[in-house]
Amino acid sequence: MTDVRLPTAVLLASTLVFACATKPPPPPPPPPPAAPAPVAAPAPPGPVPLEHWAEVHPEAARELGDWARAHPQAAKRFFEWDGHHPEKSHEVVTWTVAHPSEGIDAFIAAHPGMPVFNEVMTRHRPAAEAFMAWCRRHPPAAEALMNHPRGLEWVGHHLYKM
Repeated sequence: MTDVRLPTAVLLASTLVFACATKPPPPPPPPPPAAPAPVAAPAPPGPVPLEHWAEVHPEAARELGDWARAHPQAAKRFFEWDGHHPEKSHEVVTWTVAHPSEGIDAFIAAHPGMPVFNEVMTRHRPAAEAFMAWCRRHPPAAEALMNHPRGLEWVGHHLYKM
């Protein structure tokens, strides 16, 4: 019997070819991480000048305008009431944001000293409920607006022409 010895280099090369041919390909690289979801820009620090409120809170300003056009009589009364009682309208917004699960009747019961507002809330209940919902959807914008005495009256006249 003849001893046939392959040179070491041929033996190594054939082993490498065999190993590569029978091994599955490496998995593809993982996909790049998804871009983070856009986040609404935070309100700038400090009070926003009333003239820039709609620029800083564009979605809230648009929705408040939609509310005013959908409920023009109530909006006019709310805007006028804010002009005469800015501290009380501020209280309405602050309470509404702080009590997200309570409605108009709970507010009226907790604030018996506001007969004009309570009458407006009762006569224009759908508009009042929609206003409260707006406050709860946009608390920073509502509070920023109310931090200006007569701010609601101002936007009513200057932005919504009421």
